[in-house]
Amino acid sequence: MSRQNVSTTILLADDHPVVLRGLASLINGNPGFEIVASCSDGSAALAEIQRSRPDIAVIDLNMPGVSGLDILREVRAATLPARIVFLTADIGDADIMSAVSKGLDGLIMKDAAPDTLVDCLRAVAAGCRWLPADTIVAAMDRETQRRDHARDLFKPLTEREREVLGLASRDLSNKEIARDLNISEGTVKVHLNKVYSKLNVSSRVSLQAAAGEYLDLLS
Repeated sequence: MSRQNVSTTILLADDHPVVLRGLASLINGNPGFEIVASCSDGSAALAEIQRSRPDIAVIDLNMPGVSGLDILREVRAATLPARIVFLTADIGDADIMSAVSKGLDGLIMKDAAPDTLVDCLRAVAAGCRWLPADTIVAAMDRETQRRDHARDLFKPLTEREREVLGLASRDLSNKEIARDLNISEGTVKVHLNKVYSKLNVSSRVSLQAAAGEYLDLLS
């Protein structure tokens, strides 16, 4: 059989049965594709990708348990041949940047025209990436602005205050922070009070949220 007559194998993964059926109907209506598996959760999708090794996996980004990003990470780490296309109703800037950096092959919004998915699959099957330039550029701009703002926000912190902030993000008590840094609990409280003031937060919950943003900035 010539390569021209070989179908591109497709795995579908979405936790909504109606979406799965709609995708299958759309893809089956176009020549050159063969659906080899349909999965309703991320764990099953990852296992099936490892087993059947489809050419392309079309995956809902926001599935419970194992997410689309988790699957992308595992597939790339295991150097599996599947090309990954995310199908999603919503995606945040950080997720876009993470997915692109991990080698995402395609991104389709669920409100896109049906032909867009078919065009995406044909492009990805040909070895191209299908990433909407306007979406990616806008996400990069917003993420850059967010990181610049975060850098400005955390710039006043001393090195010791940043250490305390990092440990606070792990939900450590003052006593545990003191032990890890080999300082007194009183000194920890002094540093925390300064961090509260510099970051303009008033509670441990708000502090932990700020700490998460700081650690994300370092990643």
